Amino acid sequence: MATDTETEEPGVETEAVASPEENAVASSQSKAKLLKIGGLLLLVITLQVGISYWLLTPETPAEVAEESLSKESENLQVNTAEVSIDNFSVTNNIAEPGATIHVTFNLVALVEQGAASDFETMVKESNKARVKQAVIEVVRKSSLGDLNDPQLSTMKRMMKESINKVLKKSYVIETVISEYRTMTQ
Repeated sequence: MATDTETEEPGVETEAVASPEENAVASSQSKAKLLKIGGLLLLVITLQVGISYWLLTPETPAEVAEESLSKESENLQVNTAEVSIDNFSVTNNIAEPGATIHVTFNLVALVEQGAASDFETMVKESNKARVKQAVIEVVRKSSLGDLNDPQLSTMKRMMKESINKVLKKSYVIETVISEYRTMTQ
């Protein structure tokens, strides 16, 4: 009587017992495949990081910044006029808890040359109180970091936006703060 393993009928599989040598060869082949896949993956990741670094960093950041600043200042000198807004003396109680910071400065706006007389009339006559209030609000809402910023960039931007909002027209191209002093009390 024949058993299932002894028959060679179609559709009936006989179990093949793998020798230890065949198992060793199969495991070494799978390890080799894993190493190849891992190496390829590492290569792709390295290339992505390299390309991202190359694309996202400017060639020479200092030179690019200097060129853009010089171009902006040339454009401002040629096309703008300085209009003095006022001298300000403001206190800020929220920048440093438990202390009062007194801020004094002169504010000048750079406007287009053709609009300088209109701007001066609006700032010094028809909207004087509202412009002063807008500037004072900016200083009073400023944080300690904004007050101590060497370029005063955030305060200048906020003053420009608030003055233009009061005047309902974008007159101010840039604000210039001079004789800036703070005193903590």
